[in-house]
Amino acid sequence: MPLWLTYSLFATLFYGLLNFLYKVAAEKKYMNQAVILIAASAVVISSAITIYFNKTGFSELIPALPYAAANGTLFAFGALAKFKALQFAPASVVFPVNKSNVLFVIIIGILFFNENPSLNQWAGVGTSVLVLILISSEQFKLSGKHTFKGIFYAVFAALCTSFSMTAGKLASTRVDRTTFILISYAIVAVISLIGYYKHNNPEEKGRAFKKPGVFFIGSVIGLLNFAGYILVLKAFAAGSISLVQPIFALSILIPIFLSAFIYKEKVTLIRILSIGLSLAAVLLIKNG
Repeated sequence: MPLWLTYSLFATLFYGLLNFLYKVAAEKKYMNQAVILIAASAVVISSAITIYFNKTGFSELIPALPYAAANGTLFAFGALAKFKALQFAPASVVFPVNKSNVLFVIIIGILFFNENPSLNQWAGVGTSVLVLILISSEQFKLSGKHTFKGIFYAVFAALCTSFSMTAGKLASTRVDRTTFILISYAIVAVISLIGYYKHNNPEEKGRAFKKPGVFFIGSVIGLLNFAGYILVLKAFAAGSISLVQPIFALSILIPIFLSAFIYKEKVTLIRILSIGLSLAAVLLIKNG
C-alpha cells in the first residue's frame, strides 16, 4: 500500500472521530467558539511540544507564516460554520454536504497542480462522490424545516475547507509542517477568541467554560486534529491532492454511523450500501 494512502486512511479515521465529537458538542449545546478555542489551543500546545522535542526550533516561523495565515483563517471560519450547521441540521445532512469540498479540491488539483489520475482512480473518485450524493439526497428527503439553514452553513464550511486544503498542499512540501500547524491553529484560536468576546448573548458567554465537558471534548478534538492533520500533510506531500481528498471525504461515514448508534438516528439501506461503495472507492484508487 502506498504511503500516501496509509496516511490518508488513518487521517480519515481520526477526522471521522473528531467530527463525531463536534456532533456531541452541538447536542450538548456547548458554545461553538469555546469548543474551537480549546481544540485549537490543544493543537498549538501539541505542536510546540513536538517542535521542542524534535529540536526543530522556531526558525521556520517566517517561511510558514503566509501559508499558515491563509490556512488558519479559512479553517477557523469553516469550523465555526460547520458547528453552526450542526445546530440546524442532523449530522447525516451536515457532514455529506460539508464533504462536498472534495469536488472543489479535485478541480484545484487538476487545474493548479497538474495532477492526472488514471482511469481506475477516476472511477474511485467517482465512486467516492457517489457516496456523498446518495447520503445527501436521502437525508434531504428526511430533513426537518431548519435543514436548509444548516445546509447553507455546511456549504460555506466546505468552500472554506477546500481552500484551506490547498494551502496545506502547498505548505506540505515547502515549509516545516509542525511549524505550519502551530501558526495555523494559533490563528484559529485568536479568531475563536474574538468570536467569543463578540458573541451577543451574555448569558451564553457566561456559562461557556463552566461545563467540565467542554474542556474534555475540546481537548480530545484538538489532539485528534493535530494527529490527523500531520497525516493529511504527509499524504499531500507523498501523493496527489485529487486522490487524497476523495479518501479523506469518506470520513463522513464514521460520525453518521456513530450518531445513528448513540443518538438513534436512522440507519438505512443507502447508508449500508455506502460502506461497500466506500471500500470500492479505496480499492480503485489504491490499484490505479
